[in-house]
Amino acid sequence: MHRFEFRQLSDGAVLQGMKSFRGRERLAVAHLVGLVAEADERRLYLGEACDSMLTFCERELGLSYDESLKRIQAGRVARRFPRVFGMLADGRLHLTALNLLARHLTEANADALLGAASNRSKRDIERMLKERFPGTEPLPLVATTPAHAPEHVRVASIAPVAMPVSAAGAPEAAPAPAPPPARTRVAPHAGGRYTLQLALDQAAYDALRECEALLGHSDPSAGPGAVVARAIHELATKLRKRRFAITARPAQRRRPSADTRRVPASVRRAVYARDGGCCTFVSDDGRRCGSRRRLELDHIVPVARGGGSTVDNVRLRCRAHNQYAAERVFGAAFMAARRGAARDAATVRARAPS
Repeated sequence: MHRFEFRQLSDGAVLQGMKSFRGRERLAVAHLVGLVAEADERRLYLGEACDSMLTFCERELGLSYDESLKRIQAGRVARRFPRVFGMLADGRLHLTALNLLARHLTEANADALLGAASNRSKRDIERMLKERFPGTEPLPLVATTPAHAPEHVRVASIAPVAMPVSAAGAPEAAPAPAPPPARTRVAPHAGGRYTLQLALDQAAYDALRECEALLGHSDPSAGPGAVVARAIHELATKLRKRRFAITARPAQRRRPSADTRRVPASVRRAVYARDGGCCTFVSDDGRRCGSRRRLELDHIVPVARGGGSTVDNVRLRCRAHNQYAAERVFGAAFMAARRGAARDAATVRARAPS
């Protein structure tokens, strides 16, 4: 008999066992959420070769994407309102409830909202929030047109967020920003085949239909799927060329630039190929980050310390690990000041008359 065989237990023992283990599970969830929040705050995931807390939860804790998001969001809320830990531990609040409340919680309304949500079901909490916040945020809109597209066909990557409004009609203080919205699902349905569902605005829909018509002379059977697939391949080719100079016809090497920080196209191509198009950060126990998102060219020996833009001195790093490496070399305070100065300069440029 294995340890998960319960047929020999009495009805009372089964019922009591469920209640007992559910209590332990709640306590364990509260502890895990607290530890996730602390690791997130300290950015401990970077040393573990992960580019984000989300990646760490999926890769190292074995959580699903949705489970990870729920615990990260819960941890960030609980750091702002520590009473939440006790409510998770004793069962007055579950993770789904906390994630529903997260975008509405402020210092002014936290006591009232947490109290109103205590020991309530998901459906009850959704109803309560709709009553208290009639002007809730719309669902995120999938970006379907590039930033450089003409104004009349441009769409926002995320729909505008409405300011929460109380039942009395008075605007409330803006809550802390929520984590990134759930990613668009791409689900496999056969070997090497995937299903992607997107939301398009009218301009993007019209452009899709126009592409179908324009492709008709070369592929009369081309439908929306063929248009999207072709667009993805062409965009990937364009982005690889722009970011890492990957092209079938490399240009002749130009005269060396006087800017020592500029990485020549030939170096970018070689580094991208050598590093496999992913982050090269390796943790102390030998695990590689491998992220392909927000890749940057990092100088192993910093330019400020005499490093050159050569193949041997340049590597691929995701933005998180590039900044992490810089902090280890120059110090966290120095890099924070540099980033603050860069943000201030960008704000000044944005406000300058054109």
